[in-house]
Order: sequence, then C-alpha cells, then structure tokens
Amino acid sequence: MKKKLTQKQLDYFREKLLAEKQKVLEEMDELQQSNLKQSISDSAGEISRYSYHLGDVASLSYGREFSMGLAERQQRYLEQIDDALRRIDDGSYGICKVTGELIPIERLEEVPVAKYSVKGKEILERRKKQGI
Repeated sequence: MKKKLTQKQLDYFREKLLAEKQKVLEEMDELQQSNLKQSISDSAGEISRYSYHLGDVASLSYGREFSMGLAERQQRYLEQIDDALRRIDDGSYGICKVTGELIPIERLEEVPVAKYSVKGKEILERRKKQGI
C-alpha cells in the first residue's frame, strides 16, 4: 500500500479544503449579519411593540442559541480545515494518526479534514469505551 498521496492529490485536496474554508467563512459572515440585524431590530423595540406569546419568545431565544451553536460548530470546522492544510504542508495529510496507514481517497473525498481511517476511528472508539 502507498504511504503517501501524490503531489497532484495533495494539490487537489488543498484546493478542496480552501474552497470549503471560503464557503464556511461566507456562511459565518451571513450568520453574523443576520444576528446583527436581529439585535438592531430588538434594540429598536420591535419586540416590545407586540404582545408576544410565551412560545414566540422561547422560539426567538432558541433561534439565537441555535445560531450561536452553529457558529461554534463552524469555528471548530474551520480549525479542522486549517489543521488539514497544515498536514498537507508537513506531509502527514492522508495518513491515519492511529494506524499510520493511508486514508482511502474515498474517505478524504467525503471528509477532507479526516485524520483517521475508518479502522483508526474504530480503534479510538474502543479505547474511549475502555477508558484508555
């Protein structure tokens, strides 16, 4: 089995990761703009002009919490993308951190930030369950 991806493959995944990073940054920007508009309308007193049902207030609150959770997930995903880009630079991209084997291209296509092969992930899960 090959131990490393070819330069062409690495370049392909670098482009894929950079495109994904751009997409996430744009989504985060849109989310920020949306939250800003909501905050401005809240502070302008739009909410207080209407008699809200308790369910409506809860829904607004849930929406904000959902947005914050989404932003946190996107931030973590950005960190994973940056980590994958560093692995491309240092030559360890596409190599499972547990087994040392090459991660199949199909897996990298689906999860370009993958650090583990399916086998490596299963080993990690077993260790976690056993408390190792």
